[in-house]
Amino acid sequence: MLVHLLAALLVLLSGALAGVLIAVHIAVVPMLADLPGDRYVEIHRSLDPRFDPLMPTVDKIALGIGLVLIVLAPGWDAKVAFAVAEAGLVGVALVSELSNVRINRAIDTWVNRGIPHGWAETRTRWARSNRARTWIAVAGFAAAVTGTYLM
Repeated sequence: MLVHLLAALLVLLSGALAGVLIAVHIAVVPMLADLPGDRYVEIHRSLDPRFDPLMPTVDKIALGIGLVLIVLAPGWDAKVAFAVAEAGLVGVALVSELSNVRINRAIDTWVNRGIPHGWAETRTRWARSNRARTWIAVAGFAAAVTGTYLM
């Protein structure tokens, strides 16, 4: 019973993570791509506090649940699927921390220092990293669904 509840929570949380990232990829990234520099900085900075710390918290809770499921899930096939889901969650966290968050912090400095020459490449790098973590999140979600099905 507990294992099934945890699996349902993992599906919910990993699905929410993937869903938010898909929405950002489909709606927010194209909108940001069309903005001039000053508006880009303003809008980008207004979005960040709304996603952080919520999405990292969702990812961390899902990571904890995934670890428990790797241990407690019945059958090796389900354990492997949950391990793949866990790898997806770790992947999202790594891409976020090593790329997107660092870029966000750099963009924050543009308010006082001014928008640098070549700023559009930073926007492109952020979008590319977001696309990568979106696909990683979708794969992790699919693995969580698969693990739940296999139990």
